[in-house]
Amino acid sequence: MALADRTLTLRRDVHSEEVLARGGDPEAHSILQRTGFVPVVRYHETYHRLPTGLDAAEEKRLATRVVARLRAVRYHVGCDDAFATGLREPHYIPLGTRVAYLAERIREAESTEDVADALTELTAAHDGILTAFADVLTATSGFYQDLGRKADPHIAERLRYLAAEALGVITSDLRHTRNELADRHEAHPRRTTCSGEVPPREREASAVCACPPPPSLRRRPDAGAELPCTEETMPALRDNRDLESFAAALADELPGQWHSQYRRHTEYRDQFALVEDVWDMNMVAHAIVDGVLEHDAVLTRDDGARLYVIGRPRHDNEFLVGAMAPGFAPEAFRGVREPDGIAVPDDPYCAADDITVDLLPRYDKAVAKVQHNATHPTPPAPAPAPAPEHVVLTWFGDGLLAATTKSPEAAKALHDNGFTWDPREMAFVLSGDDTTHQAHCVQEAGAQLARHGIGVITRHPPTRSALETTTPPAPPHLKPASHSR
Repeated sequence: MALADRTLTLRRDVHSEEVLARGGDPEAHSILQRTGFVPVVRYHETYHRLPTGLDAAEEKRLATRVVARLRAVRYHVGCDDAFATGLREPHYIPLGTRVAYLAERIREAESTEDVADALTELTAAHDGILTAFADVLTATSGFYQDLGRKADPHIAERLRYLAAEALGVITSDLRHTRNELADRHEAHPRRTTCSGEVPPREREASAVCACPPPPSLRRRPDAGAELPCTEETMPALRDNRDLESFAAALADELPGQWHSQYRRHTEYRDQFALVEDVWDMNMVAHAIVDGVLEHDAVLTRDDGARLYVIGRPRHDNEFLVGAMAPGFAPEAFRGVREPDGIAVPDDPYCAADDITVDLLPRYDKAVAKVQHNATHPTPPAPAPAPAPEHVVLTWFGDGLLAATTKSPEAAKALHDNGFTWDPREMAFVLSGDDTTHQAHCVQEAGAQLARHGIGVITRHPPTRSALETTTPPAPPHLKPASHSR
């Protein structure tokens, strides 16, 4: 990639007073558009502007944010002083990049089953990408339908047509293609390894194949026949970047004492050997999980700091460098943000400068926080004190006393002192026909509850409406069955 493609300008135009962004490659254009900029396509150039109708404060906010986003992924941005910032906003993997990985899988496919499997992600009936895309078009159509302008219903109708007709044709054709490939069970004749066998119809008995098959990267011999993996038995690298030399040169250029350790992967699962140590939730983690990495390198500083280096998928002239977590208990990492890795050019001198300015300061700061958490652990929160047990006594106008509690000890004390359980009221009740007996029972129950440390809360029933108070007798549902007779 040319250096000019990594350079952009972001300035306020002196004639139109618009904030315009010029230059960059498609990835930079994507970042501009995701920050709110509108592409303007002209015959000789394509540039971006902020939407119309924004006030000066909002224009400054969006312009400053896009500068932070572009510089975070190592674009050189020349901007007005009003938009300059030292912040670096993390760049997360967009959804489109994950979908584009299907194309990478198809480019590397060796059989019809491989391609059918990738196309299934597009054509699946319930949660496939094309089904979701149709849902997006339909939802956008519904938004436009009553938006208010005269042309909006026509735009809504057009979107419905695209979802039902145009996209329907694409979906139908791709599903037919996927189903046809799934039934073929054939290897691609130009992507499969030569078997080294001579066809049976060959008339020359001395004929041999000139291209013996290299060992497969994805398959290993059985355990009983496993051979030691040497440089001669390793498969040829598809990634033609010289990662080993790059990592060694990068170790020499970084400040401090670093040494490099290069690893070749003999099979796919080897790339996950260090995944638990990679301290990243962005580009590096995505590359490990979704890509096929044939080799990697670890740079170690004399104080134990480590950097993980791999080739950046689909960017042949770039590498990814991520931090590796120090060896502390998981509790020490709580509340510490991952020092996400960065993409660097394949020039070790420029890469060392980017790492020194961007990654290492964030890495060292995060490690310091983890070390502090490890030496000053947060004390566990004290267990909440158990709520004190209590009995709620409610006095009603006719002298009836109702008691509620959740404590088995309290229930026993109430029952022992004359209270009876009324399932309709979900309470223990005590009649008020004999006030002397009632007072004695309450005193005895209170004393027994106090010995168990159970408190008593006394309440009166809520005020009744005038309609209810015109009837002298208490509502029958407040009394136990034995009292209503």
